[in-house]
Amino acid sequence: MSNQTLYITAGENNFKGKILDNLLSRGYYRMQHLMFTCNDTPVNEDGYAIPVFWLRTLVQECRFKKTAKSIMKKCANFSVTIQPAYVGDEVETLYTLYKSHVPFAVSSTCNDYLHQEILPDPFDSLIVQVRDRKRLIGTAYFDKGVNSIAGLINIYHPQYHSYSLGKFMMLQKLQYALSLKIKYYYTGYISTESTRFDFKTFPDSKAVEVFLPLEQKWVSYDLLGKEFLADYYFRYLV
Repeated sequence: MSNQTLYITAGENNFKGKILDNLLSRGYYRMQHLMFTCNDTPVNEDGYAIPVFWLRTLVQECRFKKTAKSIMKKCANFSVTIQPAYVGDEVETLYTLYKSHVPFAVSSTCNDYLHQEILPDPFDSLIVQVRDRKRLIGTAYFDKGVNSIAGLINIYHPQYHSYSLGKFMMLQKLQYALSLKIKYYYTGYISTESTRFDFKTFPDSKAVEVFLPLEQKWVSYDLLGKEFLADYYFRYLV
């Protein structure tokens, strides 16, 4: 099976509603105003690529574990809003602080991460904002379909690193999906050669599924684990 990256541009109905649900279920994900899928991704300027596998959380089966409950308690005094997505000066200021703090490369601006000039925005997107009184300390974006949501990016103020705001905003997306009886929360990919993306399973790993691209099916991540996925990648996807 080819491991090249595949891209899809939006049709007249955009990537909204059931169209988004369908593409996410087939292992596609958002990149600016496109949908794409891949089996590996470069991790440095040398072009070295590591295996990746797409994840989703079964929202209605998710039971917050001890870590998730602890984060919710720690952040209980912060205010949270969810509204139609936008990128303003306040968000960009927070993004600049976030970019200077994280140990990996990110886009120059939040707008560049989410959008591109040559194609119209085809998604139905929402923004989570976390404030300590009036101060914006966390912002996260996600796309919404009919029966699914897909997380995009979580950014936070470095001074609040100890509050695990990235995970806190993941939990806010989960609670949003729970309230609307949405079935799936697509969290992006995990890698068999890096622990950087492992946080995506933290709320309840037993409720997480991983996509097997050869069979085009979702299976329990907890039952397989990284050792199985590493063998699968080198057997079938290289």
